[in-house]
Amino acid sequence: MPRNVTITDFLSPEGMRKLERFVLRARSVVESTRVGMHESPLKGSSVEFADHRQYVKGDNLRFMDWKVFGRTERYFIKQFEEETSLRVHCILDASGSMNFGMDGRLTKYQYACRVAAALGYLTMKQQDSLGLTIYDNEVRSHVPPRNGLRHLRAFLEHLAEHEPKGRTDTGHALHSLAEMMHRRGLIVLMSDLFDDPDAVFGAVAHFRKKMHDVILLQILDPVELELSIDRVAEFIDMETDETLELDPNSARLAYKEALQEFVNQTRERCVLMNVDYRLVTTGQSFEDFIHQYLAERRRMSL
Repeated sequence: MPRNVTITDFLSPEGMRKLERFVLRARSVVESTRVGMHESPLKGSSVEFADHRQYVKGDNLRFMDWKVFGRTERYFIKQFEEETSLRVHCILDASGSMNFGMDGRLTKYQYACRVAAALGYLTMKQQDSLGLTIYDNEVRSHVPPRNGLRHLRAFLEHLAEHEPKGRTDTGHALHSLAEMMHRRGLIVLMSDLFDDPDAVFGAVAHFRKKMHDVILLQILDPVELELSIDRVAEFIDMETDETLELDPNSARLAYKEALQEFVNQTRERCVLMNVDYRLVTTGQSFEDFIHQYLAERRRMSL
């Protein structure tokens, strides 16, 4: 396992500073026994003051304890019985197709790792719990949700050590994971979705049935979106090694229509399941994407 992996291997200092403006929240209630900043269904209707925790940017200033600030000159938030911590679980597709990247861009897996690192960093900053699962046709790495800087380093080391390979079987890999996750939380699934759609959404439905809030990020390279190759080329399936010689100029229109239909159907199924779907291109800076997405999610929660 790689040693001395730090958050700066994934995020720039400027990117981390920009993350300070955001808070990652679930759109529905979560379950936990630890006190935090998120609404919980476990505590009944009690709103009794219970404890303090250190202020995190994005906290509601109505709950600032100014008496404590007057004594200590440090910012603390009042915690109430109905508040709890969020469990954020990042799930990354690490099958062979995720190793694709063109023109010096990050591969899809590298891009997903950096988005996961940004979400992990933010989760730790707001004192919530962070988990990780990496899969292809089965679960290859699983880190149960915990909090703390030592846990964040373990999370980053698992991201850094893995190399995408093999075939995808999202249904087989994730149904067992859904059964393991008994407390509600926020699931962030990152994949190119080059898999059987019914199997993918069967697994997503399993998470939703267990009341998890789900974000689905479909990550594609610009070449996959546009088929922007101007010469006859041999295309190799990165999971099966099957080859196909093709003139992209003659196939581009049909390809883009089929891809658009695939994306539209994916989006429609996510709407029906109340899943937050985004199509992400590795042609966009991952830091720009995560900042824009968090800002949009914050506006939606107001």
